[in-house]
Amino acid sequence: MSSVTCRVQFLEDSDPFVCTNYPEPRRPPTVDLEENLPLSEQIPGIHKLLQAPHRLEDCTLQVSPGGHYLDLDLSLGEQRDELESFYDDVANGKKPLLILRTQLSVRVHCILGNYVCACKLYNSHGPDLRRALFSLKQLFQKRGSVSHLIS
Repeated sequence: MSSVTCRVQFLEDSDPFVCTNYPEPRRPPTVDLEENLPLSEQIPGIHKLLQAPHRLEDCTLQVSPGGHYLDLDLSLGEQRDELESFYDDVANGKKPLLILRTQLSVRVHCILGNYVCACKLYNSHGPDLRRALFSLKQLFQKRGSVSHLIS
């Protein structure tokens, strides 16, 4: 079985209205990911290594800087066609960066379904309202269409 050495960080993004978070730790540790093992079986080790504050069942992996979300049900090898720049970095001796973060569907449901978040947006004024709307704009621009996430 072959493995790919990656750098990993986490982004504490469970509150979609906070836009001042940065990936941590500042110096990302490395992890060897098995190319033929589903990422869902490898993500608990990454979560533990990073000591991330996320709930494990809410986590996903995002390739940085491209922004491509990995399918956790598949292995890296099964996603090779979608990860061209990722594998170009590996071929050039670089260690690609993966960000452990909250799944997009969890963040969207927090915005649309959580009464507290809705009240926060409704009751915001001035700079707070502008920040909240900017966060919403960024969230929807990154995903394009999220209508399938609304139940």
